[in-house]
This record gives sequence, C-alpha cells and structure tokens, in this order.
Amino acid sequence: MPDELQSEPLLSIPFATVVGPSHPLASTRGVAAASAIAKHVQLVLSDRTVLSEGRNFGVLSPLTWRLADLGAKHAFLKAGLGWGHMPLHMVKADLDSGALVKIRVEGAPREFSLPMRVAFRKDAPPGPAGRAFIAQLKRK
Repeated sequence: MPDELQSEPLLSIPFATVVGPSHPLASTRGVAAASAIAKHVQLVLSDRTVLSEGRNFGVLSPLTWRLADLGAKHAFLKAGLGWGHMPLHMVKADLDSGALVKIRVEGAPREFSLPMRVAFRKDAPPGPAGRAFIAQLKRK
C-alpha cells in the first residue's frame, strides 16, 4: 500500500472450487490430486491492468484459459469447459440445483475467502457520506 493511502477491512468473500457436472473432475471422490488437476483447464479471471502483471493468484494448473469477465467464467464452468474458483454467493444456487459441483483440490484450502479492503487517501479521508457508504458495504 503506498504511503499516501490508508486502508481498513471491509468484508470477506467466501469462495468455492467448482466444475460442471459433466466435467471429469466432477466424479472425483475426496481431494483431486495435483497431477489430476494439471491435466484439466483451470478457468482464471484476468486482471487487465498492470497492478498484477506477471502474478498469479490461486492458479494451480499449467493449463489455463484467462477470462476478463466473471460472468463469462461462470458460464464456461457451467458448460463443463474447465474448473475454477468462484465467489460462493454467485454459484450457491447452481450448487443447490446440481448445475455446478463443488470439488476439493490438492494445494487449495478446503474453505477460503477473499478479504476485501477499502482504501482512501490519507489527506482526503471519507466524509460522512463516504463513511455511511462504507458502513453499508460492511453489513453485506
């Protein structure tokens, strides 16, 4: 974090590792071995900015398809075109209906979440409206 910025915790987004029911990994019992997942395409959300250039987050397979849109990744997962990590709130209904299947992958935690933070300039902190907005986001 640059010195001119300040941040504070906002919320934490739970994630699930999922595949379509027709995907070969959907029938894996227990934890899918690293050697098994390396044979399958991992669908990865791409950041098109220079902020994460050359860095990977949660990438476990050498075979990746990079998508710039979370909605597209969701559709590709449901179509059985690969496996990937998704925000749980986006796939909960699909898991309940069987449109997606949760899998466990060697090297990935059983349950994980993405911590979100709010950042602002130290010399221009949020005023009353900004503070109210942050408070609303923290309640979600």
